[in-house]
Amino acid sequence: MTLHLGKSLRRLFLTTIATFVLAAAASAQTEDNLRQPYKGFTWGYCTYYAAQVFDRFAADEGGIDWRGDGGQWLRAAQEKGWQTSADPRDARIGAVIVWQNAGRGHVAIVDDVYEDGILISEMNWRVNSDGDATGGFNRISQSFLPFSTNLDRGARRRYWFAGYVFPEKVASLAKAKPPTSPELGSPAPGAAAARPRTVLEASRPVTPAKD
Repeated sequence: MTLHLGKSLRRLFLTTIATFVLAAAASAQTEDNLRQPYKGFTWGYCTYYAAQVFDRFAADEGGIDWRGDGGQWLRAAQEKGWQTSADPRDARIGAVIVWQNAGRGHVAIVDDVYEDGILISEMNWRVNSDGDATGGFNRISQSFLPFSTNLDRGARRRYWFAGYVFPEKVASLAKAKPPTSPELGSPAPGAAAARPRTVLEASRPVTPAKD
């Protein structure tokens, strides 16, 4: 009886130790896998990606200095003095494009501009939001958006184009020298590209940058 009890207690002790070790290892692994936010924007979401890319274009201005969900970015950026536009055809490479809806909204980056629309890249745009999407959480996807749609999108859940945030501040624009007239026959600065559209990559997982 005593021997049997001793074996049971020993088995219980070893099981407890093994459980503790596994739990500690799992906890350490979870901590290693935690993704840090970028300037307060949570890893894996549209704002996380857009903020990092925008900062590359806006480095001379100090980068993004506002907060909020994607749908709040247009007004938040205006309050911080950034150049914005509500005209879909004012698209420029490196600009943030903002959509609003009944929820948190969405943001993306303008990758290229064409005569009939824009090519964008974005994170966390899900298939259940738009039938032609190929991305998802913490995944970057590209889409071509025609101007004929006013850049509104979404099949099951509608997103309305709100505007662009450009990587320059209004104060910087006021200090800039006026552009010189282009030579005869040369394209005007910022003219839409008249070349075939090419989607560079459909979707890929992203390794987050450290803040």
